[in-house]
Amino acid sequence: MNKEPLWDLLEHDDFVTNVFHINSHADVLRTLKPKSIEQLAAVLAIIRPAKRHLVNESWDTIMKEVWTKPNDGSYYFKKAHAVSYAVACVVHMNLLVEKLNANVY
Repeated sequence: MNKEPLWDLLEHDDFVTNVFHINSHADVLRTLKPKSIEQLAAVLAIIRPAKRHLVNESWDTIMKEVWTKPNDGSYYFKKAHAVSYAVACVVHMNLLVEKLNANVY
């Protein structure tokens, strides 16, 4: 868990299609290029309807707005849930890389 994932892998569809919870959102990952668990959590929130409008915004704007509760009752992710899922994604990413490395050697 203390291992930093290879964030650049999130720009490759063939890798992303294997990662839990983000496998059908390669387009958003390529656009936003998350480089931390907090940014990946924000991506997980942005793929929900209430925050989808943030997909083309800067990280500064995203981080200011992504965790605010929408007024219209639309579906969104709370920060605690998003961070939990992001950590699970990072663990899965690291396991996939470890498995790939084991198959190479």
